[in-house]
Amino acid sequence: MRSKNRLVLGSGEETIVATRAHPVRLVGPAVIAWGTVLLYSALHRLQDLIWRPSEAPWTTLHSLVGWLITLAALWVAYRYVLLPAWRWLRTVFVLTNQRLALTGPPAKDGVVALPLGALRSARVVAPTGVFAMLTRGVDRGTVIADFGALGGLKLAACPQPDAMVDLVQQSGRRAGNYSSSGTSTSPRSSFQGGPRG
Repeated sequence: MRSKNRLVLGSGEETIVATRAHPVRLVGPAVIAWGTVLLYSALHRLQDLIWRPSEAPWTTLHSLVGWLITLAALWVAYRYVLLPAWRWLRTVFVLTNQRLALTGPPAKDGVVALPLGALRSARVVAPTGVFAMLTRGVDRGTVIADFGALGGLKLAACPQPDAMVDLVQQSGRRAGNYSSSGTSTSPRSSFQGGPRG
């Protein structure tokens, strides 16, 4: 039984680790918030310095332009600051002794939980790009877990990704379908589906 955005544990199931994505994910929204406030203030000040009407039809237009600037700033704050922060806050990576799960907005139905008995491999993909170069000292990465025919699970910006992969592999071994070499001990073959999350 699952409720929206919550992983309900089955009988005998215990949580090994539950964590959010790395807080470095909030750097972008923080920079955008700061830039939006600066630009909003500058535009309002510029409007008052350049154009100060004192007659009836122009004062209304001046107020309308001010409201448009305010609405644009509020839209940017909502779309690029509040939504990403809310998404980060609600996204949780959960590893139990039976399943690996992603809960929150990245999961289509609120929760994607795949059984560790089907785990075929787990690995870390280091972040790339300019932002990754700037945050090289931060211990984060993407954990990709392959569950064969069930597909894959991608935990983006996972804190301490090497430790998470080790925990996933150990839990997979205990579930009985994962060897130390990262291949399935099950005799049946399966294909990898697309990543979820």
